[in-house]
Amino acid sequence: ILSMSKKKSAESESTTLGVVFILLALVMDGITGGVQKRLLADMKRAKVTPQPYDLMTFTNLFMMIFAILISLSLGEFTKGMSYCSHNPKMFTLIWKFSMCSAVGQSFIFYTVARFDPLVCSTVTTTRKIFSVLLSIVFKGHVIPGKEWAR
Repeated sequence: ILSMSKKKSAESESTTLGVVFILLALVMDGITGGVQKRLLADMKRAKVTPQPYDLMTFTNLFMMIFAILISLSLGEFTKGMSYCSHNPKMFTLIWKFSMCSAVGQSFIFYTVARFDPLVCSTVTTTRKIFSVLLSIVFKGHVIPGKEWAR
C-alpha cells in the first residue's frame, strides 16, 4: 500500500488498493450504523440503558480477540512481539496511540449511547471534512482546481 518507489506500476497498484480500502471502510461505516441502531433498539425493548463505556469495552474486547486470532493464524503475532521487544520504544508509542484512541472512542461511544448512530456518523463525517480543509489551509497542501470538482 505504501511505497517509496517512483515506479508508475507501484503507484497504480497502491491507488487501486487504496480505493478498495476506502470503499470497504464506507461500506463498514454504513453497516455499523445500522447494527448500532438495531442494538440500541433491542436494548431499549429489554429496558436496558446502554452506557458508553459498556459499548466501548465490549467492542474493544471483541476487536482485541479478533486481532490476536488473525495475527496468530498468519504467524505475525510472535514476529510483532519480537520486534517490540527489540525496540522497546514501540511499547511507549503503542501506549500513547492507545490513550489517544481511547479518548476519541469515548466521544464516539458517548454520542452513540446518548443520541443516535446517525448523529455520530454526521459528527464524524463533518469532523473528517474539517480536518481535511484545515490540513489544506494550515499545512499548505495544494489541491489543483480540477480536484475540487471531483
